[in-house]
Amino acid sequence: MATSILRAALLASLAGTIAGSRVGNLTKDLQPLLSKGAQVYYPESDGYTNATTRWSAAIKPGLDVVVKAASEEDVQHTIEYANAHNVPFLAIGGGHGTSSALNSIHGGIGIWLRGLLGVEIAGTNGSEAIIQGGTQSGEVIQALWSQGKQAVTGGCDCTGFTSPMLGGGHGWLQGRYGLLTDNLLSARLMLGNGTAITVSDTQHSELFWGLRGAGHNFGIVTSVRYRIYDRIPEQDGFATATFTFTQDKLEDVFTIANGWLKAKNRPVELTHFGTIAIDPAVDSKPVIVFLVYWQGGAIPKEYTDPLNALKPVSVAEEHVDLLGANSITGASYDGPACAKGVSHQTYPVNLYEWNLTNLRRVLEIYAELPAALSNSVMLLEGFATNRVDEIPKNSTAYPDRGSQLLASPLFTYPANNATLDKTVFEIGKQIRRTLLNGTGLKLNAYVNYAHGDESQEAVYGYEPWRLQKLRKLKKTYDPQGKFNFYEPIKLLEYMLLSSFRNCSWGVDS
Repeated sequence: MATSILRAALLASLAGTIAGSRVGNLTKDLQPLLSKGAQVYYPESDGYTNATTRWSAAIKPGLDVVVKAASEEDVQHTIEYANAHNVPFLAIGGGHGTSSALNSIHGGIGIWLRGLLGVEIAGTNGSEAIIQGGTQSGEVIQALWSQGKQAVTGGCDCTGFTSPMLGGGHGWLQGRYGLLTDNLLSARLMLGNGTAITVSDTQHSELFWGLRGAGHNFGIVTSVRYRIYDRIPEQDGFATATFTFTQDKLEDVFTIANGWLKAKNRPVELTHFGTIAIDPAVDSKPVIVFLVYWQGGAIPKEYTDPLNALKPVSVAEEHVDLLGANSITGASYDGPACAKGVSHQTYPVNLYEWNLTNLRRVLEIYAELPAALSNSVMLLEGFATNRVDEIPKNSTAYPDRGSQLLASPLFTYPANNATLDKTVFEIGKQIRRTLLNGTGLKLNAYVNYAHGDESQEAVYGYEPWRLQKLRKLKKTYDPQGKFNFYEPIKLLEYMLLSSFRNCSWGVDS
């Protein structure tokens, strides 16, 4: 009892402290405007901790208070309140974004979307679903699967569903149906001034183009209408094989994978997902874990026999549903990829084929990692791209439909260690340089994995017209930069001003 009274007094004190800051007193002034299910959370409360504890402890947006929205109107009222008090705000979905740009928000209001939940099948013959903005990817998969439906979803249960979609969105079914963003039919979007609009091919169509690939720059998505598909018996689930190889087989394994990438008629059912990992129980040097996914009943032997001939250390075969596909990579709710409390950093590079020399050097870098980084892996993702390639390149803001591969180190290490943060930054840049060495490629970095050090062109495309169009949309729909906390599109006048300042003060940019 005494503990409860003390806790209540502490929270009341914190509310008073917050009330004296720029954000004002939300309990007094905002809470009465919110729906019954909405909550206001202050630091030291369980709600605040749950909302602000991110997947990567290295990313720490500065939020003085959190509003858990339970309706679209709650989001609207919170934005209007924040604007009236001239404080920044940040939408919180799954909390998986690792861009260092998120660390630039200070004294802000968090808008936690986990009160906006639900998946409702709609449309002709159940061909669409209305998905609320706070629903996680695993929840979408489960809700649809149980009703005989499926959709392109992210490869991790615990990420938000809508945020990955706004940056493109890779998933196990993309070879057949395209990226997540390609299946977006419309979105309810809350703009930075608190205006709610519907965005689609027929309403704000130019913004709809930008929303699909750079959408986090323009507003908060409260719900989407999304294309879904029937589960078909002969395609239902995935046959999988997980091969573990010692490091000496690296070139042989990825030569086989390159053959699949270059095949004239690349199977839409085939995906490979490799990692370089440290596993002393298998070998003193890093090992290769190579997963083969086949949508359907069994993997044809023409894909498994060459790998078996390399005499792997182990092979595990399993047929799984769509949730199981995430589980095999450790990305289920109870898997290591969903664990919080440590720091994570990614440095993505899009590629067209596996350069064997560069991969060998990356493995050598992993062999030299300090012990504190021993839980880190190198992600080598080869999702099927058949349908992704068929969609016109200029039809969405997603900039890189030509590449077939996504490579990125995923560094995992103890939280709150500035020395390790710096070490990881240097090694991440080294791996990026290594992957691009001799390829003639510019850096194309998948925005959903972005570290925050990338150029505008690297994440949004090198064709001049792309950034021109995005900057025009930014100036129209977010002229005050309310959504500048995740890989923000920089308006030309801002860039010119920054350049002038750098030149004037001799700053090396």
